[in-house]
Amino acid sequence: MTRFSIGLLALLACLLAAVPARAEAPSRVVSINLCSDIVAADVAAPGTLKSVFRLGRDPEDSPVAALLADVPPNDGRIEDILPFAPDLVLAHEWTSPFTLDLLARMNIPVATVKDARSFEDIRENIRTVAAALGREEKGEEVIARFDAEMAAARRESANAPTAILYQDLGSAATPNSILGRILSLTGFRNVVTEENVVGLAYPGIEDVIAYRPELIALGIYRPEAPSQANAVLEHPALRLYRERYAREVRLDAGGWTCSTRFVAVIASRLAATHDAMTRSSSTLPRGEGQTAEVSVGRGHR
Repeated sequence: MTRFSIGLLALLACLLAAVPARAEAPSRVVSINLCSDIVAADVAAPGTLKSVFRLGRDPEDSPVAALLADVPPNDGRIEDILPFAPDLVLAHEWTSPFTLDLLARMNIPVATVKDARSFEDIRENIRTVAAALGREEKGEEVIARFDAEMAAARRESANAPTAILYQDLGSAATPNSILGRILSLTGFRNVVTEENVVGLAYPGIEDVIAYRPELIALGIYRPEAPSQANAVLEHPALRLYRERYAREVRLDAGGWTCSTRFVAVIASRLAATHDAMTRSSSTLPRGEGQTAEVSVGRGHR
């Protein structure tokens, strides 16, 4: 047994006695994943979140960073969790099995959110966390707000403008992804048609141009920090196409972190872009040099 293992076991033994029995409603909650942080910030009772994953406090990654600024951070390790003597831990389905197993051995309740791939998954994650916190009514309030915002962003058009949501590393949203569903909801026809791929496809620059999208939505992670990952978005050929033939909207990719109810903000902005395109013409004229750039950030604090 290594010195680290001996020390960890000693820590577990010392802190086990400090872990309280599960109360009617948890009062000492630790979240160890960014996705559970975001949901918990919406539904947890004031003062019950004792620690959140460090990225939950980073405004570049978390839409609720301002709400969690004063909550102590953790790195998701068992030695970070136990000092808070939690009566509930919030995690993700991909959280380390080692950590989850240790929590189970100590009889510390754990609620996990899943990787959201649909609007219903977003609702289910909210209900999962709300139920674990004993805050079901609050969870339904959050869901009602989400549904109302998504309904307000819905657009219908006989001649739906074609669009692509193109991101860092040359990835594009497929129809069955959250982002693909948002494009459809807001009245656009996704030029990426891989129905059997849930998430992202990787068309080359030549493919993107060959699709002839009328809207290019650029998803940029950390826009103030240029990187090799987002350099592809500034390829000269793609930039020339955007300038001459397509409208452009820049989206802060942090707006759909973990696919939570905050994707409604992205939907709202894409709906506004759809309205602007519809006002100017039913379809974007080709080759007339008409461009329009709309800067889209999170805008939900």
